[in-house]
Amino acid sequence: MGHAITLIQTRIALVAFVSFALTPICGYAVAAYFGMVELNDLMQANTGLPLLAVYVILLAWVRWHFYNFTRPLIDWHVEHHSGQPLPDHLNRHLRTFTSRYWSFFLIAAVLLPTVQFWVPNNSVSSSDSASLLEFMLMNLVIAIYIGMPGYLYSLNLLGHLNRYIGMNSVHITIQTKMLLIGGFLPLLTSVVLLKYYWWHTGYLGNEVLVAWAVIGFIAFLITGVAIVGLHQSLSPVKRVISRSGASSNSTLAKLLRPQSLDEIGYLVQMLGNVFKRLVEQESHVTAIVDHAAEGIIVLDEEHTIGTFNPAAERLFGYLHHEISGKPIRWLIPELDTLSLEGNNPDNERELIGRNRNGSSVPIRVRTSQMLRDEQVFYTLIVADISEQQAAQNLLLEAESRYRNLVETAHDLVWSLDPDGHWIYLNNAVTNIYGYLPEEMLGQHFKQIQAPESQERDNSAFEQLLGGKDLVQYETVHLDKEGNHRYISFNARPTLNDSGQVVSICGTARDITEQKLFEKELTYQTQHDSLTGLYNRSYFQSELERVTSRIARSAAECALLYLDLDQFKYVNDTLGHAAGDRLLKECTDVLRKNIRDGDLLARFGGDEFTILLYNIDHDHAVPVAENIRSMFEHYRFNDNGKTINVTCSIGLSMIDSDTDSAEEALSRADLACNISKSQGRNCVHEFTEDDSEQTAMAEDMGWVSRVRDAIDNDRFKLLYQPIVNLASDEIHGYEVLLRLPTDDGKSIKPGGFIPAAERFGLIHSLDQWAVRHAMEHLAELHSDNFNTQFAINLSGRAVDDPKLLKLIKGILNTTGLNPASITFEITETTAINNLQAARSFIGNLKDLGCKMSLDDFGSGFCSFTYLKHLPVDSLKIDGSFIQAIAHTEVDQAMVKSMNQVAHALGKTTIAEFVENHETLVLLKKYGIDFAQGHYLGRPQSKPVQGLATGNTIEAPLSA
Repeated sequence: MGHAITLIQTRIALVAFVSFALTPICGYAVAAYFGMVELNDLMQANTGLPLLAVYVILLAWVRWHFYNFTRPLIDWHVEHHSGQPLPDHLNRHLRTFTSRYWSFFLIAAVLLPTVQFWVPNNSVSSSDSASLLEFMLMNLVIAIYIGMPGYLYSLNLLGHLNRYIGMNSVHITIQTKMLLIGGFLPLLTSVVLLKYYWWHTGYLGNEVLVAWAVIGFIAFLITGVAIVGLHQSLSPVKRVISRSGASSNSTLAKLLRPQSLDEIGYLVQMLGNVFKRLVEQESHVTAIVDHAAEGIIVLDEEHTIGTFNPAAERLFGYLHHEISGKPIRWLIPELDTLSLEGNNPDNERELIGRNRNGSSVPIRVRTSQMLRDEQVFYTLIVADISEQQAAQNLLLEAESRYRNLVETAHDLVWSLDPDGHWIYLNNAVTNIYGYLPEEMLGQHFKQIQAPESQERDNSAFEQLLGGKDLVQYETVHLDKEGNHRYISFNARPTLNDSGQVVSICGTARDITEQKLFEKELTYQTQHDSLTGLYNRSYFQSELERVTSRIARSAAECALLYLDLDQFKYVNDTLGHAAGDRLLKECTDVLRKNIRDGDLLARFGGDEFTILLYNIDHDHAVPVAENIRSMFEHYRFNDNGKTINVTCSIGLSMIDSDTDSAEEALSRADLACNISKSQGRNCVHEFTEDDSEQTAMAEDMGWVSRVRDAIDNDRFKLLYQPIVNLASDEIHGYEVLLRLPTDDGKSIKPGGFIPAAERFGLIHSLDQWAVRHAMEHLAELHSDNFNTQFAINLSGRAVDDPKLLKLIKGILNTTGLNPASITFEITETTAINNLQAARSFIGNLKDLGCKMSLDDFGSGFCSFTYLKHLPVDSLKIDGSFIQAIAHTEVDQAMVKSMNQVAHALGKTTIAEFVENHETLVLLKKYGIDFAQGHYLGRPQSKPVQGLATGNTIEAPLSA
């Protein structure tokens, strides 16, 4: 750039020098041609030397003057760099170029002729003065002709210099140039031609002057029209210039509208379009800044605020005009100067800002540095991170909680690499396997595998590595001591972006105790708690499997039904403890006298059943006789008392002709009863033509009737109201089971329950009654009839695990309120099987149901066992209620039972209320509830009119 400017400076001086040098030479040549001077006179010393001296001095002056004319401009450029406009004094200096240039030519045109005429003559006459003036005018014309190209070229050179130094005003207009070229020079040329014509012919005719005037006028006219057109073309540019550069882009876009079809018009149009695009860009940038979600602040070199967008206004609470020009430390005290002016200006930090009300605002500041017009500016992008920090804090808290939960979790949380090596284990690994986490990290998974679980584990991990999303399974592992641990595993693969497994993670739970409990629970559900033998439920299930298998094959089995002959005597005279010991000793006798593969079960009280597998009739009879013989020689000793205990055995063969397990069991039971009727201590084998079987025909007939009623829903339910004696309102209904007969009558449970219990149908009967009663109650509740039911259960219900599942399923399906259901079991049932009864009652209570002890007072030890049974109410046996109005003993018993029940937090119910006197006494004693024919007979359905809340003012009839 410096070389280019120096070259312009040299060229301007050279052009001025050459133009000035040629002007006198050409002038004297033209003068000699016109005879104005004699060249010989110029060669004389007294004329030529002074003239030459003046000429040389003028040339030197021109060279020095114009070489130094551009020096101030160049010096200013070197000091202030390019792109900035010239100051006013340099602009004024630049505008003097024209006057300086032509002043030298005027001086030469005047001075040189004067020296030529004055020096040799020392004085000038009037005629010489006229010649001198004519010579001067001629030199001036020659100077204009010779100097004009140099002048115009010098202006071009100054135009090139303007690229580096700039300008803030127009120095010479295009119209001036056109006027010089199109008007002044042609006029001057025509004058010279007239002069030449006059000199050559010696006269000027009128026609010549007229022609000259017309041609001159036409030339001036054409030049004027062209100048007007050029003025029109340049009018948009002049309007822009007249605004002194203080216009906005939108204003310039409006002003720069073309008004001609030439290059200037096209250039004006292009400039207008450029400014339009600049306006659009400015509008776009302004919209971005104004609508940016983050605050944008621009600082100058002094760190004072310039730009302050709306987002920044919202963030800090200041308006733009309020904060403009203020130092940035007002808003961000922590933003120090070094952070802006350091070697790394582009950075991002989290700082604390201060808004208008003095509150602190957590912000993220991203700073960048930019250079514009040789000035440094800093751009700050400011974001409010209050919510982000709050979310981060919540995330950190959640992460901390999660880590604490994982580290302290009872379940094992683990991760493996794809090769099966542990990469993470929480502290639960110590409780499960006995290892510290650091002891297992890096070890292979097979370290803890039990031999029997290797195939299962390997299969699971192959599925995970093969792309399965989740694997859940149970396995067996070895702990540090080599003990087997049952583990429940949940595993899921972690994939990278390409779908490859990078790790396997999951949880594991030690279910060893659960498995042991399940085994124990399975054992308890299948075994008798007293003797350890299989119970009735398991035996019946196994008998069904056996009969089904034998029906498809030619095998045979034998079923022995054994009843101890003296058990009731021992139990009644020596007590229940002695009876329990007898049962245990009899169990030992039986175990020693059957094969290891045969099935021995305690079927009930003093009844045992034996299933002899794969045995024919000829071998089964000796087995039964051997068992009978062993008991015949067996003696039971209790505190010095010896009792001979024998047994009665019924034998039934099972073959392909046996229709069902129930048939086989009923035949063996019938044979056992026949054996007892024959005098006990004998074996009786069931035969089709057994003359004794007619005595039990009635019981066997009930089996088919009960099964048919269950399968075809022939049973029906009746509902007897239970009255609250404190309010005389119906509290609920007891549900009663009936078996309709063909003649329209109904059979009470006492007619079919014994046969159902004897032949294994009692569980199905309980389930039928419970299902239908609960579903009916749910329907009543859905019809806004919010009453309660008390449902009777048989004595065998406490041994039926399916019944609990049924009750829970109906509650979940119907949404029935469990508190609206009370289940009743008899006192005798609870006492005879206390452990099972307590478990059964507890399970129902856990579901939210209520429990009532029926026929209370009929047992031997009612008060002793009552405190161990978590029932809600006691139903006092009807035998104490029926004669209470006339028997003081019954009155005392009822009062005592009521007082004990209330002391234990239980309510009381009196049944068999048959008259008004009984009802009055029960109210007097504080009995809570009552039922009986006097209050309401059993009916086919609860009546809406007698629903809970209606007062009973008179006895209810059936």
